[in-house]
Amino acid sequence: MTIATATFLSDVIIFIRNLLRTNVTDPLSRASGIGFVMTSYPKRDVQYPLITIKSIGMDSRNMGMQSEVSLVNLKLEVRVWARNAKEIDDLTQKTINVLRDNHYGTASTNLEEIHGFKLTSMTSVNFEEGEDNLIHTKVCQFEYKVIIGWKIIFI
Repeated sequence: MTIATATFLSDVIIFIRNLLRTNVTDPLSRASGIGFVMTSYPKRDVQYPLITIKSIGMDSRNMGMQSEVSLVNLKLEVRVWARNAKEIDDLTQKTINVLRDNHYGTASTNLEEIHGFKLTSMTSVNFEEGEDNLIHTKVCQFEYKVIIGWKIIFI
């Protein structure tokens, strides 16, 4: 998947979503239409575990004088939701491994053009859902660098 200048934000999020869908095994057999990796918090009933991805910020700087090429530092939140401590630790570790090992310049074979994988923080949060269900979540914040505004020209 190529990251396009006009749609780089959604392209990166969709790339990460697809990467996790393909490489992190869902521990459940889900009914059709019930997601495991999503790009937003679900507004319908869900089955845990699940993984959500969203953009939480970015900054950009010009790559030189009179240049339209920018270096974007994109901040993402990948949140793993699970039913118990073992499940959340396993899924979080698998998520980190997949993201660390599959961006431009490593094991990837596509032209994602995302660079500089960085896990900036990880926070555990537990909250109650209903009377007996304790849902665990780990909030992982990642940063990637994306170069936008340039084109490859073959002569």
